[in-house]
Amino acid sequence: MYTPRRLIRHLLLALLTLWVTGAQAQQASRRVALVVGNNAYATAPLNNPVNDARAMAQALENTGFTVILKLDATQPEFMSALRDFGNRLKDGGPGTAGLFYFAGHGMQIKGRNFLIPVGANIEHEDEVTYQALDAQAVMDKMESAGNGTNIVILDACRNNPFARSFRSASQGLAQMDAPLGTFVAFATAPGSVASDGAGANGLFTAHLLNVMRKPGLKVEDVLKQVRQAVLRDSGNRQVPWESSSLVGDFYFRAPSEVPVIAAAPPPAAAPAPIDAQAALDDALWGAVKDSTSSAELFAYLHRFPSGRHAKEARARMADLVAPAPGSAAAVSAGSGVTAPDAEQLLREASDRERLAEVTAAQERIDEIVRWGEAGTARRPAQPKRNANGFAEGDRYRYRTLDTATGRYTGDFLWRIDRINADGSLWVNDGRQRFDAQGQLSGGNDEFTGEWLDWQPALPLSAALGAREGMELLVDTTLQMRNAEGKVTRARLKGRLLGGVREQLMTPEGMTPVKRVEAYLQGPGSTDGASPRQVTINLWWWFRDQVGLPIKVMVEEREDDRLVRRSMHEVIALDVLSLGPAK
Repeated sequence: MYTPRRLIRHLLLALLTLWVTGAQAQQASRRVALVVGNNAYATAPLNNPVNDARAMAQALENTGFTVILKLDATQPEFMSALRDFGNRLKDGGPGTAGLFYFAGHGMQIKGRNFLIPVGANIEHEDEVTYQALDAQAVMDKMESAGNGTNIVILDACRNNPFARSFRSASQGLAQMDAPLGTFVAFATAPGSVASDGAGANGLFTAHLLNVMRKPGLKVEDVLKQVRQAVLRDSGNRQVPWESSSLVGDFYFRAPSEVPVIAAAPPPAAAPAPIDAQAALDDALWGAVKDSTSSAELFAYLHRFPSGRHAKEARARMADLVAPAPGSAAAVSAGSGVTAPDAEQLLREASDRERLAEVTAAQERIDEIVRWGEAGTARRPAQPKRNANGFAEGDRYRYRTLDTATGRYTGDFLWRIDRINADGSLWVNDGRQRFDAQGQLSGGNDEFTGEWLDWQPALPLSAALGAREGMELLVDTTLQMRNAEGKVTRARLKGRLLGGVREQLMTPEGMTPVKRVEAYLQGPGSTDGASPRQVTINLWWWFRDQVGLPIKVMVEEREDDRLVRRSMHEVIALDVLSLGPAK
């Protein structure tokens, strides 16, 4: 028999149970995934995508996702599942995380990626758009849901039989830039082919399944570990790739083993790595350590109050502001009064001359922070321009990424020192040579240090002016000279694809750009040694009125061996065509 007290206790317990169950259901609904795996193609069936999709669905369910699983999906089934997926994301609200995974055949046509459903009957290139699913449609569906955090994983870069006879089709998938709040992962780099795998799963997905089970890894760290494992097992032939514009941290499994999404903070610049900060600290100190201006020392301390050289800087400031011997201030100092520190110095900077000195010093420090080198010459008072908008003093600072390791290897500066009589550009005291249209004809490669000479230069301006996806045939000779003086010559033929309009994440936010791609191949040899097949694929992203590219990707292979894969992206611009230099 229940007493009133026991009845109330049981009612409270029941309400608590209902609340917990509802909270768990709500948490589960905050992670929604669409997983598709297609094996049963009439032409070139695959072995592993169905296995990959089943395993991925199970792994995602174990980390709190509600999963829509589709196997050997036809186009109507694919489209219906995508609509259901989008509706669930929208119903979940801004806190919902969405994930789309596809394993199967994919192709790129004119810079657009298409995922191939089972049953597609594609005989001609113009049939692709209505026989296949544009990968951008998936991104658009997720973006329109307004759910905040989205992950797209494409294991769809296997060698594609449909594309062989298509004029505009390219090997592998094309680069896709992630909309705000999105992370896009590819099984291999743009323009390359992934392995279907010798076991039960594809090479990329097998390692992804293994790593995503580990707690405490952000999605970026998951892909970094996957890339290392795939590189190792593929002999450096397959390089997983990603594009991210996430503004918060996403974990498949949080450090506590509870599958949650960390709250997304407002967008902010990512902190520089410790080694980069140390290098900047050293560079700034090197610029001011011998200065006789206490204001410059203050500017260093203002930037690095606890820096590697802060103690030495304060000692130098004390010497510079020490009172003359015998003065009242000196007597006071002898009694134990310390010299003013940086903050005190700023408070005492009341007269105009002192304020001007401090301001000038801070501007000098800011210049070094932005451009990475002390004493960079500013633009001439009357800069010379050419007909294509380039001007003397234009500066571009890039950072370089070794995509084989996922590490930034440094940064470099391109500065237009002069415009020649024919409009060509003299960059970095002649270490880089560009024609009047900004097409590289020769110079030191900023990643390898090799001297490169293109004869003729690649017609990038023509490709930019061509209609989207239009092909330009290329026949050029590339000569490369390394630090030991060995010269490699390669006769390269191939094609450039006309500028594709898209959005690119830059230091100033999402920016409209045009992408140009080059796929070149031909025989090459070093100082008369046995010839080998050289393959060079390049991607450039151009912004209106900027001139030189704001992002470049390079992939080089010799025979079937990956020699390099690097990315160069602008982190600072001072271009007169955008307005007066600041």
